[in-house]
Amino acid sequence: MLKLLFLFVLQVINPSEMACVGSIQDARLPLDVYVASVEMEGSATLAAQGQIVYLNGPKISSLKPGSVQRVVRPEGKVRDPISEDSLGYYYLDIGTVRIEAVEGDRAKATVQISCNGILKGDLVIPYTPKPAVEFSGALSNGLTLLPDHGLVSSILLGKEDAKELSSGNICFLGLGGRDGIKPGDRFTVFRSSQEFNARDLDTWGKGTDRSYAPLQNTAYRFKLRSLLKDRKVSPLILGDIVVVETGESTSTGKVVNSLSEIHIGDFIVKR
Repeated sequence: MLKLLFLFVLQVINPSEMACVGSIQDARLPLDVYVASVEMEGSATLAAQGQIVYLNGPKISSLKPGSVQRVVRPEGKVRDPISEDSLGYYYLDIGTVRIEAVEGDRAKATVQISCNGILKGDLVIPYTPKPAVEFSGALSNGLTLLPDHGLVSSILLGKEDAKELSSGNICFLGLGGRDGIKPGDRFTVFRSSQEFNARDLDTWGKGTDRSYAPLQNTAYRFKLRSLLKDRKVSPLILGDIVVVETGESTSTGKVVNSLSEIHIGDFIVKR
């Protein structure tokens, strides 16, 4: 009997979503080109898709009419939640604009993609379209075993500073291109087991009208407490993240599987 094996393929993210993921940059981006004004300024403070923005900056002359540029906004300095080492600067992706006209020291552009409303002061940088990212393979579950020697890091930051993550959320990871990470790589998210809390045994023997003598405060109870203090418990498996973009020392990922709520600082291991 002929058996066909169908491989599960998941489209993690499409090109239009990729324009809005954000990034962690190793250094601050220069103010070469920036948004100086938005259409209908005075009655509007931001520009959305289809509206006009006005650009200034020392590199205005490098812009070409018809070219598409990326608009980003600096949000703050990022530190590793575990080591507290400085990792770079977090930039929101605000959208893309098409350059319509360059007039000496200024330019006009039309908003093509609007992830968030474009504001005065947003930076304009070169844009390179990014392809869709796919993943094929089995997703983790509560019984998944972690590799003994896989690359381990942690979740640094959630998109727009989200503290709790679930399927579909974007986040930033503490490994990048210099570690051999590339789009499509999968990480399993896990959390180390908690230390034993002796109070958990306080429920032993609770209740009334028992027909036997409870084991509270006996040598058996104290021996059990000692054993549990040195217990060995497997990490809690929380889900999976697939890398959608890599920088030199960090990467951007999307949660494709969440078995439980994922927190900033949770560990990840490359599968």
